[in-house]
Amino acid sequence: MTLRIGSVPYLNAKPLVDWFHSPDCRVDVEIVYAVPSALATMLENGILDVANVSVFEALRNPDLTILPNISISAYGAVKSVRLFAKKPLHKLASVALDSSSLTSSALTRILLAEQFGVHPSFAPHAPDLRTMLVQYDAALIIGDLRLFELLPDTFVYDLGSGWLELTGLPFVYACWIAPQKRVSAQMLSLLQQAKNWGIQHLDQLAIKWSQKMHIPFDRCWDYLHCVMNYDLTDDQLEGLKTFQRKCVEHGLIAQLRPLQIYASP
Repeated sequence: MTLRIGSVPYLNAKPLVDWFHSPDCRVDVEIVYAVPSALATMLENGILDVANVSVFEALRNPDLTILPNISISAYGAVKSVRLFAKKPLHKLASVALDSSSLTSSALTRILLAEQFGVHPSFAPHAPDLRTMLVQYDAALIIGDLRLFELLPDTFVYDLGSGWLELTGLPFVYACWIAPQKRVSAQMLSLLQQAKNWGIQHLDQLAIKWSQKMHIPFDRCWDYLHCVMNYDLTDDQLEGLKTFQRKCVEHGLIAQLRPLQIYASP
């Protein structure tokens, strides 16, 4: 039976999924690439068996469980999840949120309230930075598209840096998430194999994707080696629990409940 796997198309996910496209993988899988908000919908509708999707979806939906040992996370600056603003952040009145995003949209609301004391209006918007900044004071952009872009006369705020300053903890952007009933020993084994392969091939992945995505090799290498982290340790779980608690405090999810981390029966 084909295992249906969903993944974001961004550079940060390549170490977790490229093994499935390699000659080393000899299992029957189907990989679907989509933005986080679309993956969440496909997971909820049963189109996918598992997806590396925004952790916000797992916190929001009690029917989903987080699979162990693997995440897309960062300690501090993440470079690919940033808020671009036309004015200082404590003066923001309106913010456009990348409609692709779930977790980062919630994180933006939390950081603006707790670090800058502002509660601007928020609106989802297609991720077109220049258009967003014509209509709004600031724009949240995620993914590779604006990974290293800087605009003149624009304040740039890295959400990962903001989270570390606020909490002293890493931030978990995504995990492998699945309905509890669909998790199997084979699924867990395959995802772990894919991660192990990806970590061992970071140099090759940096070469491949710097060419495909037209990102300078040194930046791509640094991003994969030094910025992103793919573990799910106690520190990352503490960061995830803190984010969950703050989501409840800010009314972004309904209630605080124990994190659902899959444990083998």
